[in-house]
Amino acid sequence: MTFGRRDDRVSIFGALRPITGQTVSRAVVTTYSLDLIAMLGLVLALGGDADTEFEASPLGLVKAFDRVRGKLLVLHQLSRVVAPSAHRSVLPLLDTMVRAVASNERRESWHPKTALVRYASDTGVEWRFWIGSRNLTGSTDRDAGLLLVTSKARTARPVPDIAGLAEDLLSDAHLSAAELAELKSARWLAPPGTSVRSILWRRHGQTRRFIDTPLLARADRCCAVSPFIDRGGLAEVLKAGAPDLSLLTTELAGAGCAPVDGVRFRVDAAPEPAAPVSVEQQQDEVVGEFDDPPSTGIHAKLLAVSKGSRTALMLGSANLTGRGLTGPNAEAVAILDITDPALADSLYGFVNGGIDLAAVDVDTTEEKEKERATRELDDLISQFLEVGFSLSYREDGLHLLIGGGEDEALQLARFEVSPFLDLEAWSAIEPGDRSILLIANAPPTSEQTCLVNFRARSLGGPEVCRAWVQTLDVEGVDLERRDRALLARYVGANRFRDWLRSLLDGVDGTGGQRWSDAGLPPGPRDPTGHLAQIFTLETMLAAWARDHKAFESRVAGMMSMLDSFADVFASIPDDQERTAALADVEDVRPFLQAVHDAIGTSS
Repeated sequence: MTFGRRDDRVSIFGALRPITGQTVSRAVVTTYSLDLIAMLGLVLALGGDADTEFEASPLGLVKAFDRVRGKLLVLHQLSRVVAPSAHRSVLPLLDTMVRAVASNERRESWHPKTALVRYASDTGVEWRFWIGSRNLTGSTDRDAGLLLVTSKARTARPVPDIAGLAEDLLSDAHLSAAELAELKSARWLAPPGTSVRSILWRRHGQTRRFIDTPLLARADRCCAVSPFIDRGGLAEVLKAGAPDLSLLTTELAGAGCAPVDGVRFRVDAAPEPAAPVSVEQQQDEVVGEFDDPPSTGIHAKLLAVSKGSRTALMLGSANLTGRGLTGPNAEAVAILDITDPALADSLYGFVNGGIDLAAVDVDTTEEKEKERATRELDDLISQFLEVGFSLSYREDGLHLLIGGGEDEALQLARFEVSPFLDLEAWSAIEPGDRSILLIANAPPTSEQTCLVNFRARSLGGPEVCRAWVQTLDVEGVDLERRDRALLARYVGANRFRDWLRSLLDGVDGTGGQRWSDAGLPPGPRDPTGHLAQIFTLETMLAAWARDHKAFESRVAGMMSMLDSFADVFASIPDDQERTAALADVEDVRPFLQAVHDAIGTSS
């Protein structure tokens, strides 16, 4: 564990992936920005079998979704979700796993970056807690985080603040009393050379100082990293215990604050924390989560205060701004004691490796104007979202319902909306609108979702624009039935037998494919390949005997999926393909019913 400029990054997904024998029983993630493809990678990491998430097979994706459905929740800042145009058809599977925190960014933001995951196995329960600066996006910026793992080892220590954070900051996840009790009694292992002094957090709208006393009294040196700063935040940092500070930030942020007594400004590249994920690049360069291309900027938030060989380190989500360090942003940080001098020295070396701001000829006029226009549009978006929206699926199609209220934002910027699966079908939202028909005629069940696209453009210049994806309350949709229909469509007629075999005897017939591959055309059919002949009742009973609980669960799931496959296959346009696909379903139905009845499971 070091801070450096070489490629020494660690995959968060890899750190959270279950080990052999473990299954995820609960996962709560917080982020400011969210890329739905990155979230799909998280689903594949938590629930899949592949060592590298984006290498999962088509049936591996289905299995991963089944494993984490109802167990994963991602809390994000309202209006900060993005999704690429590619791979959208499968992303509605995620809409029940995301929840926007309606924090008005004109005043405060939902900004914590944490992950709390519970793993169950035959040997017991394990929790992992990650806290840091990274958003759940495709960013390759330099971030910093801390991973703690529960353990019964003698070196493990209680960290009671984690249970407090789970109960308060993560209250929307509604952890059970039993889960909270586990966290309260847990002992945690920290990385070598570190120990946890405290975990601090703040809900949005609250005020709480993270530096209310010196981190180390009479410290002799201090350094910090933060891409966003202001004078109020630096005043808080100078209370940390050292007489002066070496600060690594960006040119724009540094030029906006300098000079400040006691602060030496160094600069590095600006971050791109909302950068999208390139699935194809991850699959072509399989070296871990988002490890290529190289980093593009600094996004870590770090503060180190040292006295001799002792160092106190604060890391987490809080930028060195007034909103970050005192409120009212929602944030989470960890304060550590560092006993490994090499670790502390690597951070000081990283900061001192930046360029001295005084040596840079900085003209930030253009960047400041762009930032001003962007913030102005962001304020209008926050005002726009206070109106309130919902979706309604009706016989005549999909409607966006717009709540009453002030239309001022609609007069100051251009706002548009489109169905999630049709990025080109934009409809303008005008003052006085209360309902907009997004899709004429009711879409098939597999295409229903509570996701929708919004776009805002400044009237002062169309180049100032932001698009985002949002989950809305929806009526007229059975989301469990939608999930089954979407999975049936994704599996398709050509993979139906592979899907069935994978559940019955564990063989993944799509193992040589990737989840992102287009569906293969139907191949030649084996005339002896009737499913009732391939899988005998005796074979299935033997599989049940090996692991009866897991087998009963799989059979119950298959029974509930058959009707969805039949509905999807009935819409296949080619008569011959449709007849063959429906015959497969009817071929297997009595066989599965016999297995179902024989083992006595309930669907």
